[in-house]
Amino acid sequence: MQELPLRCKSCKTPINTEDITEIGIYKIPAYRGSAYIRYICSYCREFGEATFSLEKMEDVARITRKKKKDKPKGQITIDEVIEFHKDLENLKNADFLKDA
Repeated sequence: MQELPLRCKSCKTPINTEDITEIGIYKIPAYRGSAYIRYICSYCREFGEATFSLEKMEDVARITRKKKKDKPKGQITIDEVIEFHKDLENLKNADFLKDA
């Protein structure tokens, strides 16, 4: 069981990879360059969220890779989220996105 450098905001129990429900990137301009981890604490069953910068995304991906083996096929992985985000950045200059 891999432990993340993250603790539950309610009971301060360490959050494990099994507790993570979602990892994503904010699309809101105010949070540009930020990502999040959403979790449900295995001890107190409280829902929580932690925000971090995109520079730390590689560290989070490395920690959560072991969990990737346990996921059924068809779920989106953190690597796919990162790749999708980079593809969206490349689409900003695309002609079909400009107003007609």
